[in-house]
Amino acid sequence: MSKNFYFITTICMVTALTPIGAQDAADPNSAGKNPSAPGDSTMAPYPPSPVIDSVTFDWSSERVFGKGSDQWPMTWTADGDLVAAWGDGWGWNGEGKDNKRSIGVTRISGTPPTLNGTDLWGDGPGSGFGKPEALIALGNDLRMFWTRGDSINDNDDTATALSRDGGLSWTYGKGKAFPKAPAGFRVRGICQFGPGNEDSLDDYVYVYFGFNRQNDLYLGRVQGEHLFEPDEYRWFKGLSAEGNMPIWSESMHDRAAVFHDPNGYYWHIGVCYNAELKRYLMTKPHFCADDNRDTPLAKESGVASLGIFDSPTPWGPWTTLHYRDNFKDDLVKFSYFIPAKFFSDNGQGFWMAWSGWPEYDSVSFVKGHLSLR
Repeated sequence: MSKNFYFITTICMVTALTPIGAQDAADPNSAGKNPSAPGDSTMAPYPPSPVIDSVTFDWSSERVFGKGSDQWPMTWTADGDLVAAWGDGWGWNGEGKDNKRSIGVTRISGTPPTLNGTDLWGDGPGSGFGKPEALIALGNDLRMFWTRGDSINDNDDTATALSRDGGLSWTYGKGKAFPKAPAGFRVRGICQFGPGNEDSLDDYVYVYFGFNRQNDLYLGRVQGEHLFEPDEYRWFKGLSAEGNMPIWSESMHDRAAVFHDPNGYYWHIGVCYNAELKRYLMTKPHFCADDNRDTPLAKESGVASLGIFDSPTPWGPWTTLHYRDNFKDDLVKFSYFIPAKFFSDNGQGFWMAWSGWPEYDSVSFVKGHLSLR
């Protein structure tokens, strides 16, 4: 694996703002008031989806790849493959063959259950150098946000990296990606559309931000060519008086929460657009009653849950279609991604990838189905 990199750092700035809907108990998007939403002992933060009735998984379809590497955020490239980033491991094919890399990239071809991975690049000594946060294919370029340091450190910040050769080599950005942001305010996910970001909502890339193990997510949007230019971002600050149009601000200080879950999240979220159903899907874990929310260590957290939410726009209103305290079992899982590439023609079939640690220190895929109302 090559080590074609230079350093980059990223910082972001956040203020504590009230999430949309949290002030008005009558607001259907208000958190913690929806006992009818699908869930376990932990109450779902939003009401049931008006479009999707339920989610089921076919566990006979489960496939496991990339043992010894975790995280695995992914994007759909212009040439039709997926490119995924992993942390603290060997990638798709290299478990135990040489020294671990802190961060790396793999090209994934095929369609589940038959997938093939080609490890393209890796860097760093294993742990402590960096971990991937999110990446996106924009045309023929790949752009990645990554944590400079270790994702378990609450005060480490976002950095950037660019590849113009399909992921074989990467150039790190210089300095903090978001210099005006407070320590620990990092990129948590990027909304994914078609191959190379085709069929996107508009000319913008929608990027979600937040702090480790906290309740609120924030949304910034920026034109793709300016993804690594923090002053070009516009920040979601709420909805118009009529409640149907987003308001955007040039100042990060004006931001408002675009998603709120009193049960929090861990590190990553996944967001993708289901073009057939015309719904945005968000996947994330949450903390349950017996979990340890204070520890930054995944193994000690106990997090094994899954929430899936949907919305007609990247900024809401969000509703719940799945909220379970244990996804498959009670072993730790902290990242979930639904690649838009694998939606069926009618939008109801999909494949979901997930990762955790230590038992799920890998990337697993399982086939799922969305039942409509």
